[in-house]
Amino acid sequence: MSIIGKVRNFFAMEDEYEDDYEYEEQQHQQQHQQQKQYQQQHQQQQFSKHVNEEINQERNASKQKLVSIPGGASLSSKVVLAQPREYAEAQDVADHLKAKKAVVINLQQMQIDQAKRFVDFLSGTVYAISGDIKKIGTNTFICTPDNIDISGTITDMLFEEDNSIKRW
Repeated sequence: MSIIGKVRNFFAMEDEYEDDYEYEEQQHQQQHQQQKQYQQQHQQQQFSKHVNEEINQERNASKQKLVSIPGGASLSSKVVLAQPREYAEAQDVADHLKAKKAVVINLQQMQIDQAKRFVDFLSGTVYAISGDIKKIGTNTFICTPDNIDISGTITDMLFEEDNSIKRW
């Protein structure tokens, strides 16, 4: 082999090595791009998974906001109207309150002293069950258990009409 051949081989090999280097660099860049794409896809999948988890958590949270009422659908609020004539009927009204029923009591047919005792007895019953008692008219009261709230007030305009009747 002549010197020119050796030089040619020498330079040809360098070209071969340069081609190999360029090929390896291209492969490295492709691998790097593939890794980037894979990472982006993985990040997108993770983001989508995270968003789906948040949506599911919100749905579950909204379901958890539902509160079940003891007794379920079979429990219905009832209002009992009572017009007692004697103090002995106070026990019946107290039984309705213990059964979680609201009671509207009209005491107009009772004597004043018995009506006062009747209201005192019901006040104690209502206190014992953590309920409420309110006057809603002349000699008319509403008693409610703890599962029923009373809102609003009745003005004294109704009571001004009966100035002749002694208030108690």
